[in-house]
Amino acid sequence: MTLPIISLKNYQIQTLASLRRFLEKAVELNDADTAFYALTKRPFFQPPGLPGLPYVCLRVPTGGGKTLLAAHSVAIAADSFLRCDNPAVLWLVPSDTIREQTLATLSDRAHPNRRALADRFGEHVRVMGIQDALYAKRADYDGGAVIVVATIQAFRVEKTEGRKVYDANGELMDHFSGIPNELRAILEAGPSGDPVPSLANVLRMRRPIVIVDEAHNARTDLSFDTLARLSPSLIVEFTATPVTPEEHNPERGVYASNVLHHVSAAELKAEEMIKLPVILRGRIDPRDTISDAMAWLDELSETARAEENVTGEFLRPVMLLQAEPRSKNKPTLHADEVKKLLVDDFRVPEEHIVIATGDTKGLDGVDLFKRDCKVRFIITQQALKEGWDCSFAYILCSVAEQNSARAVEQLLGRVLRLPHATRKTHEDLNRAYAFATTTSFQSAASTLRDGLVNNGFERVEAQALVRAIAEPLRHMEEGGAAYICEEQIPPHVDFEVFRVNVETITGGRVQFDIEKRVIRARGGLSDYDKTALLLAMPDNAASMVEALVHKSRGARLKSIGEEQGAVRFAVPRLGVKTPQGLQLFDRGHFLDIPWRLENDDPALIMDFFVPPKQARDEARVDVDASGNVKLEFVTDLHDQLVLNLQERGWTKSALVNWLDRRLPFSARRDITRISSTLFIGKALDVISAQSGMSLQAVARAKFRIVEALVKVIAKHRDHRQSEAFQHALFPQSGLNFETSADLELVFDESRYSYREPYKGRTDFKKHLFRVIGDLEATGEEHDCAVYLERLPEVRAWLRNTSQQPKSFWLQTATDKFYPDFVALLNDGRYLVIEYKGSYIVTADDAKEKRLVGELWAERSGGSCLFVMVEGKEFSRVDAAIRQRR
Repeated sequence: MTLPIISLKNYQIQTLASLRRFLEKAVELNDADTAFYALTKRPFFQPPGLPGLPYVCLRVPTGGGKTLLAAHSVAIAADSFLRCDNPAVLWLVPSDTIREQTLATLSDRAHPNRRALADRFGEHVRVMGIQDALYAKRADYDGGAVIVVATIQAFRVEKTEGRKVYDANGELMDHFSGIPNELRAILEAGPSGDPVPSLANVLRMRRPIVIVDEAHNARTDLSFDTLARLSPSLIVEFTATPVTPEEHNPERGVYASNVLHHVSAAELKAEEMIKLPVILRGRIDPRDTISDAMAWLDELSETARAEENVTGEFLRPVMLLQAEPRSKNKPTLHADEVKKLLVDDFRVPEEHIVIATGDTKGLDGVDLFKRDCKVRFIITQQALKEGWDCSFAYILCSVAEQNSARAVEQLLGRVLRLPHATRKTHEDLNRAYAFATTTSFQSAASTLRDGLVNNGFERVEAQALVRAIAEPLRHMEEGGAAYICEEQIPPHVDFEVFRVNVETITGGRVQFDIEKRVIRARGGLSDYDKTALLLAMPDNAASMVEALVHKSRGARLKSIGEEQGAVRFAVPRLGVKTPQGLQLFDRGHFLDIPWRLENDDPALIMDFFVPPKQARDEARVDVDASGNVKLEFVTDLHDQLVLNLQERGWTKSALVNWLDRRLPFSARRDITRISSTLFIGKALDVISAQSGMSLQAVARAKFRIVEALVKVIAKHRDHRQSEAFQHALFPQSGLNFETSADLELVFDESRYSYREPYKGRTDFKKHLFRVIGDLEATGEEHDCAVYLERLPEVRAWLRNTSQQPKSFWLQTATDKFYPDFVALLNDGRYLVIEYKGSYIVTADDAKEKRLVGELWAERSGGSCLFVMVEGKEFSRVDAAIRQRR
């Protein structure tokens, strides 16, 4: 049975696309520094001891799936950069625990991480730890992808004596027999002058891809020296918290990461990966904190059962309790004391509690996802077991006053993952919750926000994503009194009989007021409290208990101002009337799919294919203006890898099928396999006829041919799509367009996604959501936003972010067009603005955007306006608004 490849999220696709573009550009320019600047417009920090090496960082916050992305990056590096079928990969992790987990997921053929590798390399994947790698033969490396998972500590030493990875090893001798002199020259030699048959030399010879998990832990001079000894082909970091350019200080051994792509918290939220926002509630007394947290855990449990009744998805919310450290000088609420408190004061059964600290490993062997698992409370101190991950964790309850973001950072990350990465129908199940013991509510909120920053979130995002509930905040400001609720005692209930018993079993949290004849609760009451109260009171008091418990949980955990004065913002979209009904206009309405590519001219491939001999004759060493020799890193890398290559005998049919399998989805998304193989066969005939290359020579250039095929197919596609699009918009095309609310896009803050939050100083009060995405702090687009903000006719506006799943788009010939701004006017009309600097307004894509934008407005019956602003001609916006329906 063939398992399907896990579907990647939109932000994951974009992250991997950024890596592919960078590596392709590095090959094109033969220089990582220039390629990085060309794509990011930021300086490249060259790692010490690794001149010319492509060394980039993919920044992914907690919960974003870094390991899955890393697994997919292997194929991208092999195809886009190394151009080989048998890459060697050194996968470095920060600890033995993470190493074991990574080995397990990459070795499990059913796991998405392994399936990501199998999608490209099939069964030709060998995953090993260091011990297995010490015995791996040459055939293992020649036969496909080899992944060696290790901690950097296994390689990071100042002296190599006694380290097995650097020691001579007879089991590895076959790697060094019959190797060319060019390879021998780059390997570490022993006393005899021959290469040492060590694992380090095996990797050095194979020029490994190095993947570094949590890379901020491996950026010392010693770490870079270690990596340099292995002669990597490229290094890709995956971390939530890279070293920033501001922290770059080589004199202190601190080197900034080259962040190629940054995934925002909003992208994770929009893709249903994490629970946000984090709702915060604070108390002075730790018992009140625990009481409130337990009551809310019960509420979530009830909600989870209701969710399962609707969707069939099983959830069992779990609470993490952060205890205080032990102290010799004063009594503290350490882990054992918290457990005692839960058992004695809150009547929690011991089987519902585990302690997971450095000394006590209560989670070992526990499967928290099982329906019959009884664990509801996990007590820890600073950190849970590395790599521990349970998306059922919803509540973080801290009984200690936390002044350090580091103290809550890791635990906060544990409650962020959304179960099964799917949005729940009950909104409470899409959020995480933090209950803090604190004498300063604002300080607790600040600490929580800092904890989010340490999990890879932008500070601007963190400010908006930690929301304090109004009720506790008011009580804190009035002196820290706990939330009090009360219920009238029915006349027929003689409370004196059970008053003392009730106050004792609840630790004084439930009391009776004799004069007013009321029962009073301090803080929320849990299911355990309710059970104890029902058992301690007569049956005729049951309704009173139920009412008191319900009232104690009545202050729902909603943020200040949330859901008040919200503007419903739903933009009608452009559709096409078909016999099947009104459909959202996309490329399927003007393109015949599948595309018969074999009917297009294959000779155009020679516009993009450079035969290897011509490339090899080009100068490989250059001298810059300062007289320094410039190394051609990529060319040297490819030459070395060829020395390891033992090409098989190729037939034309086998080569055509190989090339077809290597075409990325972006190139073949609308082409059948029969059509693509026919075209590839014709293209190979053209290459052979015009270059005079033999079939075996053509096969050796197969990665070069893949690149050329991608480009020639793209050229044919652009021409085809442009003609079809232009024809579709003409009245005689037969397409019946309508802009309709039946196809409306509803803007929802929980699904608003962007890559970078706005960090400027302008206070935009009319923006629909708290955070503004992808808007520079200065510049012409910023000026356009300011203009919108100040227009009296505008009720609300939105920065419409590009390439996000819940953004507004219109179809053009080649892709989706995302206008820059969408506004709701006071009279109910919608205004869409596309801003174009004056230097590009005449571009063909701008003409297409204007054409489809005006069509969207025209077919709306006057309810929609489209304006393309050129330069700073904002008067066009005024003119459009003054138009009558």
